[in-house]
Amino acid sequence: MMKKTLLIIAVIFLLALGSTGCSKQANSSTITLSNGQAFTYQFVEKPKVGEVILKVTASQPANNVHVFAQYDMPSMRGHHASGKQAFLHNKSGDFVLPVHFAMPGDWEIVLSFEQDSNILGNHIITLNI
Repeated sequence: MMKKTLLIIAVIFLLALGSTGCSKQANSSTITLSNGQAFTYQFVEKPKVGEVILKVTASQPANNVHVFAQYDMPSMRGHHASGKQAFLHNKSGDFVLPVHFAMPGDWEIVLSFEQDSNILGNHIITLNI
């Protein structure tokens, strides 16, 4: 009986360790574009299944710069694809976009920065929900 109890405790411990140790969440990062302008992205709250707001902040006024995102699950390419979505401006002047994570797993978000129809740069965010 004692061996079974210890085995159950060991399995629970390993499951708990594996669920926290394998998760790599993208918190925030700064992106520098080809024109020298810098942007920082971050999620308003920890990414989870459902809708989460992704915010992009410019280090200086972003004249005529537009930010877009496309997201999908690499393991199920096309099944949860968002298509190209434009970020909106909030009252603070930040770019914001609600991102809908349909299910747990690995996700990829491609940020695109454009000015006058020219691509200034792309950045890929990978995360596990």
